[in-house]
Amino acid sequence: MNLYHDTSKARFGGWSTSAILPPGVRDPSVKAADYAYQYLKELIVTMELAPQTIITEVEVAEATGVSRTPVREAFFRLQAEKLLDPLPRRGALVPAITLRNIQEQAQTRLVLEGYGIQQICKNKMPVLEELSSLIAEQKAVLESDPDKVVEMVLIDKEFHWTLIKAVGNTEFSQLYNALHDKQVRIGIAKFRAVKGRACNAISEHNKIYEALIQYDVETAQQRLEEHLLGSLNQISSIFTN
Repeated sequence: MNLYHDTSKARFGGWSTSAILPPGVRDPSVKAADYAYQYLKELIVTMELAPQTIITEVEVAEATGVSRTPVREAFFRLQAEKLLDPLPRRGALVPAITLRNIQEQAQTRLVLEGYGIQQICKNKMPVLEELSSLIAEQKAVLESDPDKVVEMVLIDKEFHWTLIKAVGNTEFSQLYNALHDKQVRIGIAKFRAVKGRACNAISEHNKIYEALIQYDVETAQQRLEEHLLGSLNQISSIFTN
């Protein structure tokens, strides 16, 4: 899928594509509603369903082999998580990714991850080896196959999650985890839409890591800000409000 092309369609005119859903096979031990929910959620988060794609209960029921009632329940759950927008009498719409979405999430993450950096530096928390390993892992995936965007973004997310979980605060972690699905979806969109973004992200992660080696909180937070907010001007012509 060419995500840049898909986001361009969403940007110029706001029209919607029709869904092409891959067949799914439900494990009998999994409830039909849970299966339909996970099936759709993965397609949406990984961008296999492009922004502004219309999907219907009938289409999902046919693809998954479950009845419309559990599919309807899955739609409600995804709508509550802002991963689907209801379209009365037409089904549901996969939400667009807007510049505002990206800006607001970046600003939120800066506050949360910045606090994580503060605590890591203050308490000299032992996260450096894990961060280094994740940087190396992400680089290895990029070098082996630049098209493995989903895999790279999941590693990217794990790098940032490491800054949060080091704090050891359950409420803090739950708050950050609430961003997970949208964080991954936005990450995939940016990696596919912005040429060289994956390579730049690895370089920026390494700069954050280098500051953390010295437990230099000011420099690490500055580099985090550059990493999260620095590309906003670059993507303003791709994602609009």
